[in-house]
Formats: sequence, C-alpha cells, structure tokens
Amino acid sequence: MTPPQRRTLKFGIVTDIHYAPEESAAADTTACDLDGCISLWKEAGTDFVVQLGDLISREGPEAETDLLTVSRMLSRYPGPMMHVAGNHCLAVAPERFFRIMGLPAPSYSFAAGGIRFIALHAMDVSVFSEPVNDADRQMLMHYRDELQAPFYCGAVGTRQLEWLVTELDASAGNSEPVIVLSHLPLLEETTDAKHGLLWNHEAVTEILFRYANVRACFSGHYHPGGYALRHGIHFIVVPGFVARNEPPFFHCGTAEISEGRLRIRANDSSVLHDLEFSLQPAPAPPRRCSAGSSASMDAAAPEA
Repeated sequence: MTPPQRRTLKFGIVTDIHYAPEESAAADTTACDLDGCISLWKEAGTDFVVQLGDLISREGPEAETDLLTVSRMLSRYPGPMMHVAGNHCLAVAPERFFRIMGLPAPSYSFAAGGIRFIALHAMDVSVFSEPVNDADRQMLMHYRDELQAPFYCGAVGTRQLEWLVTELDASAGNSEPVIVLSHLPLLEETTDAKHGLLWNHEAVTEILFRYANVRACFSGHYHPGGYALRHGIHFIVVPGFVARNEPPFFHCGTAEISEGRLRIRANDSSVLHDLEFSLQPAPAPPRRCSAGSSASMDAAAPEA
C-alpha cells in the first residue's frame, strides 16, 4: 500500500526560559524577547510550539507567581503549545504545575503531519516527585543514595517505560516516524557533568534503538546546546533561551520537516541544523504489548 503523502510540518521550539525577575540580568528584556519569539512563530506559520522545560528559576512562594507570569507571556501564541516539565518547573508542586500548563498528563503523545511526538516526563522519578510504586522507589534510592547522581536530574519511571514501549509499538505499526521530547538530554556527549542528563538514559535509549522509525529526540537543560547522531537518531539539545546573550545567541527557533530534511533555524534565520529525516515507513518490530491510537494533535497518556 502506498503511504499517504505528508505535508510540510513546521513547529516552534524554545527551552530553558528560566523566568526570574529578580535573578537574571536579562529579566527586563524577557517579555520583549518572548514576544519576538511569538512573532517569529506566527510569521513562519508554525503548526504548534514545543516548549522543552525550565520555564522558571526561583523556588518558594515566588515559583508559582513566576510560572503564571511566563505562561501568560507564552499564551499570546495563538496555536497549540506542547510543554514538557523541567527540573526547575517542579519548584511548583507537580500536580499544580501540570494543571497550570494544561497538560493531559506528565507524559503524553500527539500526532502532527504524519509524525508521532512522544513527550517524556524526565523528572518522573526524582527528589521532586513521589514514587508511584516500589520499583520506582528503589530506582530513586539507587540513583540518589548509591550513585549520588545530580539531585536536579531524574529518571523515567517503570510505568512510563512500559507506556513508551506501547507508544513505539503503535507508531511502528502505523508507519509513523517518531520524535521524542525530553527536558533532560539522553546522551552523555550532548551535555556536560555540571548539567547532567537523564538518570536512566541508557534504559531509555536502549528502547529507542530498537525502533527504526525513531528519527529524532529534542531536549533542553544544557544551555549551550548539543548534537549527536546515534543509531540513526538525531539527538538535538536546543540552546537555552536564558543563555541567549552568549554563543550561539539562540532565543528560539523553528523546525521544518519536508523533502526528507529536518531544518532547524534560529530566531535570526541562521540554520542551526540541517539533517536527514526520512518520512518513509520503517519495518515494524514484533509487538510486545497492545496499544491504542490517538487522533491528530490529541494526546495519549499513560494510565495512572
């Protein structure tokens, strides 16, 4: 059967805004610069925007005030905005954060332009989240106490790992290319020791590497940005908005998928990445569990 024709898909990207009016020297320009991003996304005709986490910096009672302020700034974008939680975001109680941001669940998936986007909750198991089962509790103790991993990072929990496999099985069966979204980087070569990465990054990437239809992973967290190609998957760490006055001077950008290419442009129209991105269906692996389906731009989330 001939696969359906897929149109050009264009979406906005921004990460690590770190809104903190009393901490950042650039805070007085944040609203203006975010308005510039919104204008860019509108003029580019983006279908939606991906916001990759760390909207805020401050802790305590100011955290929710800052979150509400920056979310109002971003709400001026007229289209859908797909959020993932960063470690700083959870200075607001997780349930409250997800409610304010209108997330269907901490992790979810959606389809756009014939591509399946899978948004992971990288702080699922962390010092900021209550483990949901004994396996996650043991995982937290292992990384926090035994390995003394950076406390500001986290892991994908056991239920979410099972859900990820279900989503990937379904996407392979539907011949959907996949883009994964995660606040925390998934490869050591795309970050540094100071910033860290997903605690159980090896478990997650081992799953991703099983599927030939996984094309890319977008992350934030490491403010300078990074890139690596592993097993045919583009691991892209988007430079942080908070570091926009430092090289590579990236505020925000657009990602366009068309004619077998993934092109990421910065706010100044410079090309950050020009990568091969096949839209052709890949062979489906043997199914290990059942999966449901999601309508275009409708979210599918793991069960509680």
